Amino acid sequence: MTDVAGDLREHLVHYFEEHHKLVEAAALQLLLSDHQPLVLSRELIERASDGAPFVTREMVEAALAERRGPVRRPAVAPTGVLASRAPATALAFELLREGFTGPPVATQPLDAYSALFQSRFRALGRLLRGRPQLANLRPIAELRASEGSASILGMVRSVRETPQRHHLIVTLDDETGSLDILVPKGSPGARSPFLPDEVVGVRLDFPKEPGRIPRVSAVERPDVTTDRRPGRAPVSRRAVFLSDLHIGSRSFLGDAWTRLVEFLRGRGPLPELAASIGYVVIAGDLVDGIGVYPHQERDLAITDVVEQYVELGRRLAELPERLTIVAIPGNHDAVCPAEPQPRLPPTLTRPLPPNVRVAANPSTFALEGVVVEAYHGRSFDDLIPAIPGASYARPTDVMKRMLQMRHLAPIYGDRTPLAPLPYDGLVIDPAPDILVTGHVHTFGVDRYRGVLLLNASTWQAETEYQRMRNIAPVPAHAAVVDLATLALVPLDFSEGTRVVEGTGA
Repeated sequence: MTDVAGDLREHLVHYFEEHHKLVEAAALQLLLSDHQPLVLSRELIERASDGAPFVTREMVEAALAERRGPVRRPAVAPTGVLASRAPATALAFELLREGFTGPPVATQPLDAYSALFQSRFRALGRLLRGRPQLANLRPIAELRASEGSASILGMVRSVRETPQRHHLIVTLDDETGSLDILVPKGSPGARSPFLPDEVVGVRLDFPKEPGRIPRVSAVERPDVTTDRRPGRAPVSRRAVFLSDLHIGSRSFLGDAWTRLVEFLRGRGPLPELAASIGYVVIAGDLVDGIGVYPHQERDLAITDVVEQYVELGRRLAELPERLTIVAIPGNHDAVCPAEPQPRLPPTLTRPLPPNVRVAANPSTFALEGVVVEAYHGRSFDDLIPAIPGASYARPTDVMKRMLQMRHLAPIYGDRTPLAPLPYDGLVIDPAPDILVTGHVHTFGVDRYRGVLLLNASTWQAETEYQRMRNIAPVPAHAAVVDLATLALVPLDFSEGTRVVEGTGA
């Protein structure tokens, strides 16, 4: 079988490696026969003990038996043989994971949010355990100053600065207690800001003087590993990434949209490029919605939200039927605004053409074996003020920070409402090949540790509300990505159809 790096088999092998597990070949083949192999792999990681180094066929069968009863065994290799990195057949489109897993199950809000944060801590803690930089890893309650040094995992509760020397005092929580730690000013650990509710690992040195708090000598974040290989499709097939259509707005750029349609139908410039496109991904805010911000009705061409989705269906039907269109909601769409957001309900998706696949916000899916994480990006409104130097004009800088934290929206209690679900669907797991966001109405391209970062452009002109918030849109751009190489061609449809020079990463 041809060695195609980064298909679904490759991703599953690396997924288990990142969680410090080795998957047997028989177990891997059984996983790949399931309709949701990544969801099943996550269940196996959550069920396995930290000390168990292998994922076996018996473990997979037990998980499947709980889900749907006895399973039929495919022909597999002997269980003692570990899975190689030889690829399976790449899938065209496969929904791997949705952030929204169902409504809250706890009846008390405090219990529900406690379950959410415990889920986050466990998921990100699994990525940090076993790191050589975190030697002598202990729960907070078991720390002993007499040991001289130790490591802990913790969720950031608060950060404050000492008044004279401007060192940082960070309060961390784990499942056993809380601890104040000292991060010296100018030290490597202080270079990246600690954000509320992110999960970090720290190595501590205990002072000999009694009563003084431990000092941080190293900080580890879950981050994307440096040795991962990005996914690649077995043949050259392309996807175009869009966001923030805002259908129903008076500011919708109908002429630019028509040029995009003509391009995709091969009637404009670059017909060979258009013919190679098989997918369209839309990262939220499909329609403009109703009552999203004060006096929005002044900006609306369609004041009925149901009719906005009817118009969305008409606009998407203009695109070639050969395309698979993947669409997630955003904060303007008619679903619960708390994140993760569920899929659009059937009452709103009936007008959409049959080649549209709706998914939750966020969602992880594979295009020809290339793993895409699609998130609308509401948390930019929290992260940009919290990260020194961050701005709406450079969204990919914030996206890098998301990957370092392995979380899309960690901050609780700010502008991004978090749904109190028992499972934190905003954790970035697995690491994607492409991370696409929208929301900020600009266009950004970058790369980080093999991950292609795309902030997809809007198809709405500047509104009065955006001017009030000092957001300067970069509209009517499309990112065309070759799934075989992750090479990118940026196109601008604002006044014509042209390749944008100098923005490809």
